[in-house]
Amino acid sequence: MGVLGRGVVRAAVWAAGVYYRFERAGPGLPDGPVLIVTNHPNMLLDPLLALKAAGRRVRVLAKAPLFEIPFFGHVLRSVDTLPLYRVQDDPELLGRNKLAFQEATETLRAGGTLLTFPEGGSRTAPGLAPLKTGAARMTLAAEESADWGLGVRIVPLGLTYHRKHHFRSRVVAGTGEPIVVAEWRRAYESDRPAAIRSLTAAIACSLERQTLALADESDRRLVETADVLYARARGLARPRERESLGARLPRLQRFAGLFAWLRVADPERYERLTSSLDGYRRRLERLCSGEADVPDRYEVRRVARYVLRQGTALGLGLPLAALGMIAWYLPFFVTGVVSRLLKPAIETVATVKLLAGIVAYPATYLGWTALAASAAGPLAAVLTVLALPPLGFAALGWRHRRAEVWEDVKLFFQTVRRPRLREGLADQRSILADELDELEAEWSEALAQRQTEGAPKGERGR
Repeated sequence: MGVLGRGVVRAAVWAAGVYYRFERAGPGLPDGPVLIVTNHPNMLLDPLLALKAAGRRVRVLAKAPLFEIPFFGHVLRSVDTLPLYRVQDDPELLGRNKLAFQEATETLRAGGTLLTFPEGGSRTAPGLAPLKTGAARMTLAAEESADWGLGVRIVPLGLTYHRKHHFRSRVVAGTGEPIVVAEWRRAYESDRPAAIRSLTAAIACSLERQTLALADESDRRLVETADVLYARARGLARPRERESLGARLPRLQRFAGLFAWLRVADPERYERLTSSLDGYRRRLERLCSGEADVPDRYEVRRVARYVLRQGTALGLGLPLAALGMIAWYLPFFVTGVVSRLLKPAIETVATVKLLAGIVAYPATYLGWTALAASAAGPLAAVLTVLALPPLGFAALGWRHRRAEVWEDVKLFFQTVRRPRLREGLADQRSILADELDELEAEWSEALAQRQTEGAPKGERGR
């Protein structure tokens, strides 16, 4: 079961990387014993993408109820996953965590890598939940047992999704600077509970810096709209450029902090800004702009080059893409039907689709291979085995390109029909960008004053 379990996990990690357009940001993991701490907004996809980002063998600490799921529990045990017992699961079993912590400590002492989710469970709400203290307790205990010479580092790994329930949407896994656990030695030796709380607070601050920590879910569209117009107004992105989520994330984080501060500092101004940004977004939607912004004008030469380049790519790619869509339509349809029938919560949509796909896609692959073998013999079966994966990826690439081109075409004709709407966007974009710069200057001044007055460093809105 060990080989099978590892194979299942590797296949699931690969499938998660196909489900999303995955990006890796930040420094790589350091050598030696490492504990990776990750936020948990998306159920099963989070550990799979964290494993993909780690790029090395990792031992995962997972909540105990997962081990009771048929087959899934066997897979977890076969890859040395450690069960953690929570109060809400069964208070009488909390004593078993001592054994899990001992095994985790031994893994660190052997120079291994652990992965844990200190929020304690997956959640839909924006921002981080208060972190459990387990990560701090196990790493401090590991260092103490090695006379503080082990060199354990805690690495925050933030997972940020864009439309996490959508197939082929974006996700970025960003790592921050490692936290050196041994730096808490004096604090731990003088006051253990206080040191554990201090290290947990440091983990929370570091992890929050790697994620998009919104004060309220309603801020998401506000932050995204501000980022699109600001990047366009300040020349950080071209008019129709779909930037990677990793490139946008620092700006999104800055605007999230800015709006969280403004909501408290000046509610009336926050409401006015929200209304203006909502109006800008509605105008973009009327022009069918999609994720990117609107050009000030279209040059005939550039339009002609665009039509030639994209038309040629779509035309040449269509035959292979059509074959791929025919070959893989059934499992694609089945995963969508399963999701609609089960009606899962938003944080479990991707997990349901992925699990359905892990069954439906291999079954389809085997079905086509068997059909080719029975109809045309072994050679046809071999050719089918080799052809199906690239055909599938050709279909995905073509589908993505077609969606972007269709979006650009609709925008082009809408702006031709509504030139005044486009001109109004340009004026409003400039005004809003100037206001955002002004607000950021005020925010920075308020933060500097707060630090001078001795405000806590970890305060939200930093």
